[in-house]
Amino acid sequence: MMTAAGIELSEAKIYTMRELNQNTAQVLDEINRSGRPAAVTKHGRFVALITPLLGAQIESLVLSQGKMADELHRRAADSAQTTYSAQQAAKRVRSHYQD
Repeated sequence: MMTAAGIELSEAKIYTMRELNQNTAQVLDEINRSGRPAAVTKHGRFVALITPLLGAQIESLVLSQGKMADELHRRAADSAQTTYSAQQAAKRVRSHYQD
């Protein structure tokens, strides 16, 4: 069986919400280690699919698209146009954390 996103579920491990709630870190480690997706059930019904991302370079994909990417590019452009002395930079950092 394949999801609409093209993820094969025939060998997916199934976890209950209780298992996921009580052992989140262990479950996520198992999913990433196996490299296979896992399904989550609640009261016997499938409610979620967890896909392993370990080694998927997801950070660069997320940062390259959407509003976050636009904001990062804007900030990079702004910082490239402005030069601060060490005292000015320290003052800006202090004011940022005091707000």
